[in-house]
Amino acid sequence: MWAEKVFPQKPYNVDRLFRRLSMDPLQYVDDDNKILKVPLRIKGQKGVYSVQFIGTDEQPCFEISGKDAKTKGEAVTRICEMFDLQMDPNSIYSAFRKTNISSLVENYIGMPLIGETDVYSTLLKNIIHQQLNMKFAYTLTYRFVSQYGTKVDNAWFYPQPEVVSKLKVEELRELQFSQRKAEYVIGIAKKIVSGDLDLQKLHTLTNQEVYEELLPVRGVGPWTVECVLLFGLRRKDILPAGDVGIQNAILKWYQLPTKPTKEEVKAYQKNWSPYSSYISMYLWESLSG
Repeated sequence: MWAEKVFPQKPYNVDRLFRRLSMDPLQYVDDDNKILKVPLRIKGQKGVYSVQFIGTDEQPCFEISGKDAKTKGEAVTRICEMFDLQMDPNSIYSAFRKTNISSLVENYIGMPLIGETDVYSTLLKNIIHQQLNMKFAYTLTYRFVSQYGTKVDNAWFYPQPEVVSKLKVEELRELQFSQRKAEYVIGIAKKIVSGDLDLQKLHTLTNQEVYEELLPVRGVGPWTVECVLLFGLRRKDILPAGDVGIQNAILKWYQLPTKPTKEEVKAYQKNWSPYSSYISMYLWESLSG
């Protein structure tokens, strides 16, 4: 058994991290003891890692622990990326201190970018979430993963592409997938298994190259690519312009007469670069208080 302490810069908003993760029934969240369990595949092997907040507001600290010492380095690196433990909140705040969105930033500064375990699960999750309300999106994803995935130490692993590629559309229809969504999920798994889609390669590509790589895939649109960039690849300058939540949050924050279009949302991003991913998180968070 090994353990390593990580000290994020303050402010780091632990309560918002736990609250957002607790929305997803696939996540193991022990809010009382401030413990998360993170399922990671490292060198083809499944492992579940504990992440516990043991610090204070003045000195944030997480303790990451696992069983296999050989996985320690990669596990710590990936968990730090997932929960944005290297976030620089002071630079973010300074960048917006004199802008017309400064009060939003001040309200939510310390809210981390909360990523997924890997690009594969991010892609599948957001294909499933397309055009669904949040509650049913989480429910449908839970049905899919709990039916075909693996549970280890109370943490869920998404079913591997080899498993998903062999499913029948009718099986997913029984879970309340639409016909097309079932076809998309199975089709993407088949492309990964065949080697036509290399998700690991996406880490080496620019944002524009990721768009070019993913958009030709059936079932993948701009919103899905943006979610992969933000939550899977953890890029810091992504604003999902077609996301209804983002549009509604901008409408509310700026007290606009009508909901902004995709093009109008994209115009905002020019002023929020290079931290527009953080503004995205703040906007989503502003809808729930």
